[in-house]
Amino acid sequence: MTTTLSPPDLQPEAPFSLQQVDFQTHGDIIGRLRVRSWRNERGIDPLFFARPSWVEELDHHALHWVITDEDEVVAAARLSLHTSLADVPYAYLLPAAAHQPLAGQLVASISRMVVDPRYRGHHFSAVLDQVRVAAALAAGATALTGATQLNFRRKALSDLGFRTLCELRNAPERPDWPLHFMVYYASSSHPAALAPHRL
Repeated sequence: MTTTLSPPDLQPEAPFSLQQVDFQTHGDIIGRLRVRSWRNERGIDPLFFARPSWVEELDHHALHWVITDEDEVVAAARLSLHTSLADVPYAYLLPAAAHQPLAGQLVASISRMVVDPRYRGHHFSAVLDQVRVAAALAAGATALTGATQLNFRRKALSDLGFRTLCELRNAPERPDWPLHFMVYYASSSHPAALAPHRL
């Protein structure tokens, strides 16, 4: 399925499109885009990004979307569904107190959203966030998680209804920056949604 993107700030001659793709056919393209998008960012671990491609085991069981400029993939993002919090990206860094708000839920994680540096400023991240949140809710997820080290991403996720559960340390790709682990509840009346966060 393909949806043509037409936000007002996109140039009409640039045929950007959004597609959900199979990781078997697009995995190497996505993995290389991840490295290319992160490699020159401040605070990154250069050894972590010395690899040509960044692919994880979770990728093979997740849903993936890409944005293309004609035939070139210029942005990508992942959605994964989890019945165990232990399998959620970055959950291994969570303190014990952070597990309770997510216990017994079908958790969807939005992660690995990257945009080619040449294509930033087109609001691709907003499009990729919206399609992943919608897909997670359609799949029956009762809670969504996302993690970021960037202030503009924190604001974007907050605008979608995510709240910071806690700040984590030692994320392998950028170990010296705090990682904000954020949660969105499908039901605003869920007990965890009503409880104060910021552990």
